[in-house]
Amino acid sequence: MAENKTSFMEEFQPFWKNLWPVFAVIAMAGILYHATVLTMANTWLANETYSHGFIILPITLWLLWQHRFEIAVARAKTDYRIYPLLLLSLLVWMLSESLGIQALAQLALVSSVIFAIWTLTGTGMGKVIFFPVVFLLFMVPVGDFLIPPMMEFTATFTVNLLRMTGIPVFREGMFFTIPSGNWSVVEACSGVRYIIASFVLGVLYAFLNYRSVRKQIIFILFSLVIPILANGLRAYMIVMIGHLSNMELATGVDHLVYGWVFFGVVMLILFALGAIWRDDMTPPEIDEETQAGCFVDRSM
Repeated sequence: MAENKTSFMEEFQPFWKNLWPVFAVIAMAGILYHATVLTMANTWLANETYSHGFIILPITLWLLWQHRFEIAVARAKTDYRIYPLLLLSLLVWMLSESLGIQALAQLALVSSVIFAIWTLTGTGMGKVIFFPVVFLLFMVPVGDFLIPPMMEFTATFTVNLLRMTGIPVFREGMFFTIPSGNWSVVEACSGVRYIIASFVLGVLYAFLNYRSVRKQIIFILFSLVIPILANGLRAYMIVMIGHLSNMELATGVDHLVYGWVFFGVVMLILFALGAIWRDDMTPPEIDEETQAGCFVDRSM
C-alpha cells in the first residue's frame, strides 16, 4: 500500500505543478460566473438531450490524467498572444448576458476558460492538453436549431421507405396516415438526441483510438452521418412494428425504449468497425519545444 501511495504522489506532484493553472481557471470561472454555469446545469437537468453535460468536466480531468507523463515534462509558459481572444470572449459573454442570449453567453464563457488556460500554459503545454481542454465545449447545450430540419428529414425518410415497401401513405406536414393508423414526427423523433450523443462519443473515441488526423475526421463524420440515417431507419421500423401488430406495439413509451436500444446497437457496430483501423496509441516522444525537464517557466 505504501509503495502504491508513493507512486501516485510521485506522478501527481509534477502533474499538479504544471497544471494548477487549469484547475484554478476552471474553479474561478465556476465561482465568478456561477449564474451562467447554473443556467447550463439547469438545462442539463431539464433536457435529456444535454444531460451528458454533467460528465464532460470529469472526462476532461480523466483525459488530462491519462497524459500525466507528457504533462510532467511539458513546458508551461505564459503566452500573452492569446490574451486578445480571451478579452473578446469575455466581451461576448458580457453582451450576451445583458441581452439574455443564454446559449451564446454559455459558449463565450467556456471559450474564455479555454483561452485563459491557453494564455497561462502556452503553446508548448497546449500541444499536450489541447483536446481535453477543447472537449469542455461539449458542456454548452446547443443543438435545438437542428430539430426542425431533422424532423423534416425523418418524416421524409420514413414516408419514402413506407412507399418503397408498398404501403400507401398520405402525408401532411409532420403527420402521415397509413391503412393501420395515424403517425406524426414530434421533437423526440427528430434524432437530435442521438446525433449529439453520437457526436460526443465519436469525438472522444476518435481521440482515444487514432493518431492520424485524417482518421479522426473520417470517424467523426461517420459518427454524425450514421445516427441521422439510423434514426430514419428507427422511425420506419417503429411504424412497421405498429402496422404489423395492429397498432398494439411501439405506439407508446415502448417505442422510446426501442429507440435507445437501437441506438446502442448502432454505436456498438460503429465502434467495432472503428476498432479495425485504430492506431497504436503509445505516447509519442516529447519534442524539444515541448520538453522542459519537469519545471514551470512563467517568464516571458
